[in-house]
Amino acid sequence: MFSVRDISEYIVALIAAFASHYSMTDAEAYRYLNQYGAIKVMHDYYDVMHTQPLDDMVQSMASYCQRKGGHL
Repeated sequence: MFSVRDISEYIVALIAAFASHYSMTDAEAYRYLNQYGAIKVMHDYYDVMHTQPLDDMVQSMASYCQRKGGHL
């Protein structure tokens, strides 16, 4: 099983990478990702997501949010 710390650190890193990629603050990225349920996806699928390149997961979360109605 994965530790809460590992999952939390991954989510923080992915939020920061997302923010950097889309020229947002970390807080803006968190609010956007949370609004469209991506934070829950990161938590629920950590076991698979953490094995993938971070840039790929940034794009995956952007696509997920757009399917849920988000606009970047």
